[in-house]
This record gives sequence, structure tokens and C-alpha cells, in this order.
Amino acid sequence: MDDKKLSDYVLINKHSYVAFNKPTGMPSQSDQSNDKSIHQLAEIYCRQKLHLLNRLDRPASGIILLSKKDKFTDYYQKQSDKNNVKKTYLAICKKADIPNEGELVNYLHHHKKARKAIVVSNESEGKLSKLNYKILKALDRYLILEINLSSGRFHQIRAQLAHIGCPIKGDVKYGDRRSNRDRSIYLHAYQYSFIDPISKKEVSITSPLNKEDSLWKLINT
Repeated sequence: MDDKKLSDYVLINKHSYVAFNKPTGMPSQSDQSNDKSIHQLAEIYCRQKLHLLNRLDRPASGIILLSKKDKFTDYYQKQSDKNNVKKTYLAICKKADIPNEGELVNYLHHHKKARKAIVVSNESEGKLSKLNYKILKALDRYLILEINLSSGRFHQIRAQLAHIGCPIKGDVKYGDRRSNRDRSIYLHAYQYSFIDPISKKEVSITSPLNKEDSLWKLINT
């Protein structure tokens, strides 16, 4: 991402917060790679320190929301804790025989050495994790899913989908057989909705899909 083109990645820019469309391959925040993160680039664009309100795995894409004000950070975190922030993701997964829609409830353990989430049997070993999914389209080899999160655990969507036999396309860490050429995975943070604390109106932030990708194009066909 060129600094001069940062504005192309801005989804919304308000007094208290800003949202960017993170491309695949870019970290959400600084890591051991020392690659530029979307957090760093957002601070360059806004010319101020920002607080990261959500994170996306490096191979995923979509909405990154950042706060400009401590007051908004506190407000958003409280709304998120109350499940008042609707978080919608899209994923393209290995085809499996699953219901057209449903809720997945698991306990997830963050295995730091393996850098992955593992489904465990009870709450003493992991954190309660919930998501709802709906099949938008069934292809010959894949399912296109809409996913709504009720919690936000490390690698939650990737681990829970893999657990039901639907690893995300390109996600070899969670059981897919082949990686994508660019090492991306087909997981996209598509829409975040919440009540703006000042206007008291609902704000819906939508992150467009990659128009050049033949699989993502199939969602609207």
C-alpha cells in the first residue's frame, strides 16, 4: 500500500473513529516481521495516535476499526461486550454436508506455541465461542458463508469452521489442502454495525470485496 493512496482504503472517517479496508497479507498491528501494519498506516493518514478496536489475521481482509478518542474506545468496548455491535464476515469454505444455517458453540484454547486455536471440551480448558452462519451459495467444491460473531476469540471463525469440516479456502493451518498463491485465505470482515454515540443513529460500515477475484464475484451472481 502506497502512502499516497491511503485514502483509497478509508471506509469511513468520523470525529471519533475511522475504518480502513485491510488488504490480505498486511498485519493489523506491528509484529515480528516489521512489515508496515494497517494500524501504522492509519496513524500516518490521520496524523495522530489511534486505538485498534478489532484485529484481522494477516491472510484475511476487510474492516479494521480504530478509535481517535479514549471516550469512544470505552463506549465501543462496552457496546461490543453487550453484543450490541453486529459483526458480519464472509467466508469461502470447503464444501461439506451441513445445515443451511446454524449456530456453532465451542470452547477454544489459544495454543500460543502452535499459534492456533484448538477446540477443547470444556470451559476449564478454553473460552466460550459462538457464531451464527448461513449458506449464501453452494458451489461445486465450496460453500460461501455469511457469519455473525457473538464473541471475538483468536482465530475463532477459522477454528470453528474447520471443526465442522469446512476449513476456509487457502487456510492450510486449519486443514485446507492447498494454500492460495498469495497465501491469503478467503475470510473477509464485511460489515460492522453499531449505534453512533453522538448521532444515536445506526452506523453500518461495509468493506467491498476484491472485484478482481473470480470466487468473490460469485456472491452477487
